[in-house]
Order: sequence, then C-alpha cells, then structure tokens
Amino acid sequence: MFTRRVIDPNFEIMDVEIHGEYEPRFEPVASVLRKQVARFGGGGAVSVFLNGKPVVDIWAGRARHDGAAWDRDTMSICFSGTKGIAATAVHILASQGAIDYDAPVARYWPEFGCNGKETITVRQVLAHQAGLHKTVPLVDQLTDILDWERIVRRVAEAKPDFRPGTANGYHAVTFGWLVGELVRRVSGMTFPDFVQRRIVEPLGLDGMRVGEADSQMHRLTDLVGLPALRRWGAEPLPESYRAPACMPRGPLRSLVRRGLTPAKMTELFTHPAFWKACLPAMNGVCTARSLAKMYAMLSVGGELEGVRLVNEGIIERASKVQMKRPDRVVLYPLHWRLGYHRADALLMDVPRAFGHFGMGGAGGWANPELRLSAAHVHNGFPLSLAGQLRTVNITAAVYESLGLYHGVFHTLRHGPVIELLPARAA
Repeated sequence: MFTRRVIDPNFEIMDVEIHGEYEPRFEPVASVLRKQVARFGGGGAVSVFLNGKPVVDIWAGRARHDGAAWDRDTMSICFSGTKGIAATAVHILASQGAIDYDAPVARYWPEFGCNGKETITVRQVLAHQAGLHKTVPLVDQLTDILDWERIVRRVAEAKPDFRPGTANGYHAVTFGWLVGELVRRVSGMTFPDFVQRRIVEPLGLDGMRVGEADSQMHRLTDLVGLPALRRWGAEPLPESYRAPACMPRGPLRSLVRRGLTPAKMTELFTHPAFWKACLPAMNGVCTARSLAKMYAMLSVGGELEGVRLVNEGIIERASKVQMKRPDRVVLYPLHWRLGYHRADALLMDVPRAFGHFGMGGAGGWANPELRLSAAHVHNGFPLSLAGQLRTVNITAAVYESLGLYHGVFHTLRHGPVIELLPARAA
C-alpha cells in the first residue's frame, strides 16, 4: 500500500504539481518527473511496482493543447515501447507450447517462407536479426501502413537485406508486422484482440491498447509540437499523394509522391485512422500504470495476483542476451533479448533488466533480480538526446530511491558502468 497522498506544487520549477501516490523513499522519482515536465512541457506519468505491488503511481502536467490536465485515466502513445507488449504476446504463446523460438517463422506463416526467408527463425525475428528492417520499400502510399493485410503480404514477399542471423538491424517498424502476424497465425486472434483478451483482461489493466484505440480518443494525449488530435469530425485521409511537377526525378520525388514527408506523417499521426490501425511496433497507447503492471508480471516470475501468463523458464529464455554487437541501424549495442533490449540506468549497467523504450523516451522495463518494474509515458516530443533519455533518467531515480544508484560520477568511478564492448556476438 502507498504511504502518502501527494499534491505537491513546487514553485521553483514552473509550478509543476505532482498528483497521485508514492512511498516516501521514491521522492527522487517524483522529482525527476517534475523536472522533466517543466523542461519539455506537456505532461507525463510514472509507475513503479516492487514485489508485484505498486509503490509509485504519479502524474503531472497537461495532456492536451486545450489545457486539459493529465489525470489518472490519461493514456499516451509509447511509440516503440509498444514492441515490449508485442514481445510479451509471443512469450505468452511460447509458455503454452504454441511457439518454438527456434522454429522457422514459415512453420506458422507459410507464405513467409520465400525469397531467402525460409529458415528465418522466431528467435531471429525477436532479436532483430532477420534482415527485414527496411520499411520504405513496403510502402507505395503512406496510408498503406494502416492496411494490415496489404503490408503483411508485402512483408511475406520481401527479401532480407543481409543473411539472417549474421547481423542485427533494429526493425523499427517492421517488427510489429512480423510479430503481430505471427501472433495472429498462432492464436487465431487479431493482435488487438490478443492484447485485450490475453494481457489486459487477465491482469486487470486500466489502459492499454495496440490498435482500435480510436474508441479512446477522449483519453489520449496531444503531442507537444504537433497539432491536436482530430478527435471528432476528421476528414478522410487522402487516397494518394502527388509530387510537384517541377520536382526532378529521384529519391526525394519518390518519397514525396508516396506521402513520406514530415507534413503528411504529422497529418497521419493526428488522424483517428492512425489510432484505429494496429501497428505493434509503434502505436500502442497506455497508462504508465498498465505498462508497469505488465512488466511487474514478468519481474515476479510470470504470475501476478494469482494469474499466470508466462512461465518462469520462458522469462529466463526471453531475457537472455542474444548478442552484444553494435546494431546496424541504431549503432548502439542494445544487447537484444527476445523482443526486449537492455534497460540500464544513466551509465549504470543493470544486466538483468530488460524492456523497451520508444521515440521521445517513453517505455517500461522489468528487473526479475529485484522483482522490480517501472514505466514512464509522456506527451513531450523533442527528439533531442535529453528527450530520448527521459525513461533512462526515471530508471536512475528508481534505483537511487532503493540506494543502488549514486549518480553519474559515482558510477564512472565505482561502476558498474554500462558495457559497450566487446562488439562480438554473445
């Protein structure tokens, strides 16, 4: 149980007010959230679970451009943090014996087994080693990404960019279609239905959707730096795009003709059709509470509140580092697990922790060694390094609250410092 109610305005930091509850020792977490909202604008929420119980559940700031405050029920996009939800769906099926990590994907999705993909395994897909990380070749029009059947058909026909298993390249968008279609083929459910029936309902989550989130537009946040979401009365998205006649032929014209421009993508991200579509790599929406509770289940051995979703042995296999080499796309060695990546504090190595963070620094993680989990969601949108480190800084504050993290300089002097080398496969 929480030990106090917090309504704590801090007038030295732009009058940011923290709402919710947290145990007193987790004051550093509230302080970091307060500073981040003051610095980046908008709002955000943080949730922490220890031994399967909530110890932090706080929120602050504004959820919408019209001034509406972030509240307990506010949901926000977690971008690539969605991949952690998708990976968990696979591990639920693996716990039932329905998926074998070392089986070829084509066993479950026969159409996939062509053009050099015949031997690609489930493990290689989850660890971003399939060589299918390029999205642009799959898209004739920007709105194609909203058409599940069309895109997964193109994914099934695609050729790997490198020999599967010999390298890893972050599948920033394609991961969702690969994993989502695998879940659909094995379970017989659409991915949104699987998340709802096999994760949300068993765990009693109060806000988590991957696809079909257009019914929750009243709970969704606007994004700082983008126009407000078009919650009502939005005109249909264009069926095609055109490049100016004066634009010379070449790669730039090709992108413009397909609508792959910042302006058109902004139009897409604020349209209800984007939130209705299922993109398991990038458009999941959740409360911090729901995301942290999902990871809490993984942090305590796969069973929470009498409900088992994942076998403990599967969690051990899913959280094992598959390689430590730099990634071809993001360069940084993410130490890929099966669908998750490393989840360190700021410069401090936490080798047993795993999770997934997204663009802008939202995400969640589990640490089975400490039976600990956390999640952070927000609606700030700067793509600066400082913005990307938001959940990393929240993570450092969580460990500081437990007496395990003493700042960057102490970590550099005494360790454990995050491992960047060797760059060899694990």
